[in-house]
Amino acid sequence: MRTLIWFLMFIGTAAAQAPNVQPSPNPTWNWINAGVGIQVLGNSLDWATSWKQPEANSLLANTSGQYTGQLYRTGSYRKAGVSGGLTVVSYLVGWKWPRTRKWVGILNMSLGGMWAGIAFSNVARNPYYR
Repeated sequence: MRTLIWFLMFIGTAAAQAPNVQPSPNPTWNWINAGVGIQVLGNSLDWATSWKQPEANSLLANTSGQYTGQLYRTGSYRKAGVSGGLTVVSYLVGWKWPRTRKWVGILNMSLGGMWAGIAFSNVARNPYYR
């Protein structure tokens, strides 16, 4: 799991330092692009550290079967739906109201930071990672 997290971090920094990256035609879109990227990364880290682990959120926990009370397929679909929905809404709001792009980006960055913090908390509390 640590290898996966380090790999994702490496890919993220390598992509950020790519030499042929063209700037956005309208720089205010960069707020939304960065915010969505951080939000998706934070949500992915939370998902990766919660996979098949006991889940306190009843909306994400399996309700029956072998993985009752744990994050498994249903919770994964819901997490992906939340992340995808936030992405779509962010771009729609930025398209409809261009003056809100900075604040939408900041909101997405905050959500990504929250989910990354939850992921680090999962790692700290779970004996699997020790």
